Amino acid sequence: MRQFIDKKPAFSDRACAIDYLRSFITAQVLFLHSILAYPTWGVFSPQNYSRDSTAPIIDPMKWKGFDLPPTLLNLYFMALMFFISGLFVWNSLKKKGVLFFLKDRFLRLGIPFVISLLVIMPIAYYPSFLMTGKKEDFFSYWMSWSWNSGSAWFISILFVYNMIIALIFMVLKSNVFKVQVPSFIFSKPSIFFLVLLVFSTIVFLPMFYLYGPFKWVQIGPVVIGQTCRIFHYFMYFLAGVMVGSFGLKNTFLVEQGSFSRAWLSWLISGFFNALLVLIFLSAMQIDFNQGWYPPKPGWLFVGISMEAYCAIFSMAFLAFFLRFFHARRGLIDNFCDNAYGIYLVHYPFIIWLQYALVDFTFPAYLKAIAVFVLSVCFSWGTAIILRSFPMVQKII
Repeated sequence: MRQFIDKKPAFSDRACAIDYLRSFITAQVLFLHSILAYPTWGVFSPQNYSRDSTAPIIDPMKWKGFDLPPTLLNLYFMALMFFISGLFVWNSLKKKGVLFFLKDRFLRLGIPFVISLLVIMPIAYYPSFLMTGKKEDFFSYWMSWSWNSGSAWFISILFVYNMIIALIFMVLKSNVFKVQVPSFIFSKPSIFFLVLLVFSTIVFLPMFYLYGPFKWVQIGPVVIGQTCRIFHYFMYFLAGVMVGSFGLKNTFLVEQGSFSRAWLSWLISGFFNALLVLIFLSAMQIDFNQGWYPPKPGWLFVGISMEAYCAIFSMAFLAFFLRFFHARRGLIDNFCDNAYGIYLVHYPFIIWLQYALVDFTFPAYLKAIAVFVLSVCFSWGTAIILRSFPMVQKII
């Protein structure tokens, strides 16, 4: 994640809009995690709280207004996060070489993941552990290894994707994308959209058919990611790598170009497609508490509409930010500088705040607002403090 959070540009044509978009997605991640305690479909499993629960904390106060946002957010924003992550990888490999690139990835992705797994996530999941009715002290709980890597799954899979691209670079020793891929795909947004949609759908549908939308890959305490989206996410990451290899100014991502002026059309299309997704999901009557395979009739329409929704909204937000965010703002820049640190430390704040509010009876939407606002403040402040140490700043 660090490579799309650096304060210093990875190459000269890096856009302010891309920096601000990745920070916007980071804020969306905090919002999503803040509301997951309050949908009416939330389920908590005392037997296996870290694997079978829909969230670490499930509050008795619920609100139907939070039933749809987790699904609609989750369908696109992590794919877009992987796309942005890939934009600066190829140039970084060219500049640093494979050895120093791998060293940098280990420093900025590997070490934070280990720290998150061993320190941050145990702290985050301890309230969830207490919700099961057990009373063990924190050290005994830590020794049980009953938590998982939680939100740090993104860092682990991003690290793997970086390793794959580094291997491709090492083997081919050239900008294979410029040689093998027609440049017009990256200069014309409609063509890029169609190519991305076709290839992401091809890799998504078989996994979606076999595993459905709920299953997560987990090896021991390490969460790898949602099973149906493993290759889907890599396709978006690879698309970002390919766009970045051409340089942003040579692609449709040029600031204030024709693509950015069409932001409203993309956004309206996204809302219509969101309606289709909800109609198809409703028609299937998917039960979160039951198995998926074999899928019910209509799964193909659901899968295709989900992929279209993801691609359209990814394009819509890229266009929107390229259109309106092309001048630096001090406060937003500060959030950008600390976005990686915010992402790393936010989970304990959110879960402990949700846990602290469980016994209060005021409305769920007020609880969610309080959790979101306070977690942003606490995470932002913590990231600023951590990055005041030079050694930490080199990592996050």
